[in-house]
Amino acid sequence: MFSPFLLSILIPIVLSLAITPRVIHFAKKIGATDNPGDRKVHTTVMPRIGGLAIFLSSAISIIALFLLFPETFSVVFENKQSASVLIFSFVALFALGFRDDLKPLSPEIKFGVQLLLATLIYFAGFKISNITNPLGSGILDVGILDFPLTIIWIIGITNAFNLIDGLDGLAAGVAVIASFSIFIVSAMSGQVVSAILALTLAGSLIGFLRYNFNPAKIFLGDSGSLLIGFSLALLSIQSTAKISTGFALLFPILVLLLPITDTLVSMARRLLGSYLERNPDDTSRSLLRRLYGMFTPDKSHIHHRLLSLGLSHRNTVLVLYAVSIFFAFSAFLFIQIDTVARSVTIAIMLGVLLALCIKKLRYYEMAIFNNGLMIPFYEKWILNRLHFVRLADVCFITVSFFLSYLLLRSLNLDQVNLAQFENSILWILPLQLTTMWITGLYREKMSSIGLGNVLNIFASVVYAIGLTSVVFAIMEVLPLVAAIQFLVINFYFLLTFVLGFRITYQAMRFWYNRDKQTGKNVLIYGAGHNGVLILKNIMDLSNNNTKVIGFLDDNPALEGKRINGYPIFGGHWELEKNHLSKKIDSIYLCDEAIKSENLIRLQSTALQKGISVKKLILSLQEIGTEVQLNREVQSAIPDEAISLHSKENIIVPD
Repeated sequence: MFSPFLLSILIPIVLSLAITPRVIHFAKKIGATDNPGDRKVHTTVMPRIGGLAIFLSSAISIIALFLLFPETFSVVFENKQSASVLIFSFVALFALGFRDDLKPLSPEIKFGVQLLLATLIYFAGFKISNITNPLGSGILDVGILDFPLTIIWIIGITNAFNLIDGLDGLAAGVAVIASFSIFIVSAMSGQVVSAILALTLAGSLIGFLRYNFNPAKIFLGDSGSLLIGFSLALLSIQSTAKISTGFALLFPILVLLLPITDTLVSMARRLLGSYLERNPDDTSRSLLRRLYGMFTPDKSHIHHRLLSLGLSHRNTVLVLYAVSIFFAFSAFLFIQIDTVARSVTIAIMLGVLLALCIKKLRYYEMAIFNNGLMIPFYEKWILNRLHFVRLADVCFITVSFFLSYLLLRSLNLDQVNLAQFENSILWILPLQLTTMWITGLYREKMSSIGLGNVLNIFASVVYAIGLTSVVFAIMEVLPLVAAIQFLVINFYFLLTFVLGFRITYQAMRFWYNRDKQTGKNVLIYGAGHNGVLILKNIMDLSNNNTKVIGFLDDNPALEGKRINGYPIFGGHWELEKNHLSKKIDSIYLCDEAIKSENLIRLQSTALQKGISVKKLILSLQEIGTEVQLNREVQSAIPDEAISLHSKENIIVPD
């Protein structure tokens, strides 16, 4: 006698293997095909109504299982109205996707229908109304938030699978992993019907993958991706309804983290990218129009980025399968852990890992500190408005105090009575702020922070903490050991915040000049004082069309080192390597001690590679008792790029 679980996966696999070839033939017959295009990876015309095979195999399997095990499904039909709404919603969503596969619908119509169906599902009783308390025991009632949470979850997951359906077998394979995960957790919590439905979906997808994995013979289409996303959204809600562990709410999120991440990253980079357009003076795009652009299709999804990094089509899919399996195991780990400390620790580790993985994808739009997006904000609101700087320091002093206080409590393990010390912020805040003002902290120019500025900032913080220590000693607010501990910790936090805030602007300018995607690529020849001077002036420009790649220098001891974060590639011989010369437009020659034979080789190589060489000559001329710097030619670098007057000659070989 076969068990319901075994038949739940075998029947749909067999049906899907049998139905899919016929769907392929049917799609070609009615013209339901996907043509190659700029955003498409495939190069041939492909059938695109694979959702029909999944829908038919799943529906027939469920009917067969109901006839074989009516007692198992009896609980579903206890409320016939809810069951009818559920069946209608699945049929309607499949019809929406099938219609879009035949003739594309507008995004407004597709989202409108999805919103209507999600609302029907909510009022039929499938809702996120209770979630387990992550910081304790019991259940949290989300109250009136259950409606928006349910709608956002259903529509979000439904469209997330539509977005990742960009490579052969990707969406279907990820859905198989998610379905098996939901099956296991549903079976563990005694939800037999949800477990059977998850297995049925997995079986239909496994059979379909026989024809959908690279090289594919058929695509899911919207009829398949929307149906998969909708099914998993509902099954994930049901799967965790009876799990009592605190972080059970993270289970469906982690199981579906790949499509969720791809969706959120796509929306974020499109919105941020709308502010990085080539014409910064174009203000015609309203916020509403920018928000609408978040849903504009493109070819920069996670799987596209992996392809651009050199992975093959099949390897990209396999890597993303592995990522999905990893997060599925993490989801099971969470529902087994019942201590808050361990759960929070693992959650932080997973968050950091996810952030690092997204960073590896090199989305320029999302690197807001590197792409210059924050620079105008700093220039408008921070550099020239001293009251904002003081307000920031008030926040830094307050945060530093409470962080130091919390750390002091953990160090002393309540051996020191800190009840009265909590109110010390009321006098520490004005004391430290006034001290930093008197010691000249607000006379430092934030747009150009040098070593002298850093030392002055350091001294201001030292004076502020020193005066605080004097008041501590007079008022005896803490025992000596505890006071020293607090002051040392407070000094570290306050210096970090105050100094970090003041060097952030220059750090962003450095990252922007190093990573910007426009401008003429330049090598500076000569890693001495003149080369550093040119680099500094280029970096200080608010608008320039020059991007420094690095330095060349004939001194072998400097090869492989860095100056101000820029690499020294080596001597003139490095220019002969294609991987370097292909990226270079000009060379700024700043090494006055260059040997004649090296200069000849440099000129010859540059001429062959089509690279212009421009020589910088610095000179002083005495006029009476005054000294001025003479600029004889200004063609190589924009006028404002060089603070010292210079003479520049384009060098060509004889």
